[in-house]
Amino acid sequence: MNHDGPQPTYEIVDELSRFDERDTVFSRERLEPGSPQEQAYHSLHPELVEIDRRIATFIRQVGQPGDGITQEDAALFNATFDPIAGLALPDVVDGEVAPTQVQADPARMSARIKALARYLGADDVRIGPLNPAWVYSHRGTPPFFAGYQPNPPHYSGLPKTYRDLQWGDPIEIPHRYAIAMAFAQDLNLIRTGGTPFSDLEIGRVYAFSALVATQIATYIRSLGWPARAHHMRNYGVLVVPVAVDAGLGELGRCGYLIHPRLGANLRLVCVTTDLPLQLDPPVDLGIQDFCNKCLKCAHNCPSGAIPKGDKVVVRGVRKWQIDPVKCLLYWGHLRSACAICQSICPWSKPLTWPHRLVAQIAMHVPPARRFLIWADDVVYGARFKPAPPPAWSRQDQIQI
Repeated sequence: MNHDGPQPTYEIVDELSRFDERDTVFSRERLEPGSPQEQAYHSLHPELVEIDRRIATFIRQVGQPGDGITQEDAALFNATFDPIAGLALPDVVDGEVAPTQVQADPARMSARIKALARYLGADDVRIGPLNPAWVYSHRGTPPFFAGYQPNPPHYSGLPKTYRDLQWGDPIEIPHRYAIAMAFAQDLNLIRTGGTPFSDLEIGRVYAFSALVATQIATYIRSLGWPARAHHMRNYGVLVVPVAVDAGLGELGRCGYLIHPRLGANLRLVCVTTDLPLQLDPPVDLGIQDFCNKCLKCAHNCPSGAIPKGDKVVVRGVRKWQIDPVKCLLYWGHLRSACAICQSICPWSKPLTWPHRLVAQIAMHVPPARRFLIWADDVVYGARFKPAPPPAWSRQDQIQI
């Protein structure tokens, strides 16, 4: 990293190695049995054949009716997740660059882009360097298009004009900077916990953040500088470490970014670019010490995917490593994303002045952290209790 001053709070203990997107559980669950991609992947990872079949079987049920999920409930998932496909097209995330290049002071341009991102809907935006180690090494997901199936194979064919990367292609993103943006979720809906209503909110924020990312990337390309949006349907980078480097927050035990105001209750997107920008420093919120003492997300994780023990070394970084297979299998069991760890985190609270004050104490008074963790259990409960569905979703509240 080329920061002068504060450094990110993750610990680099060895040479950083890039992550292959083909190894993510979201890529593995999309492998069609007998397809060239599936055969190629499992010839290299035969030990994953059985578990990947289980993942694919379970995840196909997400967003589908059955086991208490009505067709009306499943429609909520499709309403927010399906339309995002159009924002993943190559010319949307990374289109043509204007021939005339605008020259501007990096500090002035950074302020302008931040103001634009906030106007468009980002709750926070910071700018950091793009560490090449956070760029995926190979493409692992198929393209998304209008008319794709919500689950494998995700698309019904490639347009003749398609020019973007396909499964297994090397990824190279030579950009120098990353604009990281955080989008808050409605905590009341997220607290419904693994229901069609938490899925609705997750999908809404994913879709909204994808739109803003593509808008910011388009704005920069219109200034004559290359820029690529990275969002739920077309990532090229690991957005959490990118956001940590940009100073949006710290990596927590649960694997999410912990933001000083939003906690873990957010979604991230970013835009990478070569437009000269002024960098923001990383932050130290005390999250590493807080998460070491808290463990609330780990104790409440129904699948046991969040570790209760010490950090481990992963691709050169010492961190808490969640078990994505356990997490995804539980999602399939629920037919919805879980989100319990996002809502149970003591940092995920309404944006009121008492909560803001407590967050400031947690950041700046380390001896108070154990007391604050205890107090959070007393006030909000040590165990997750799902919130009721929104009033508008209940049949007795619907007025015709």
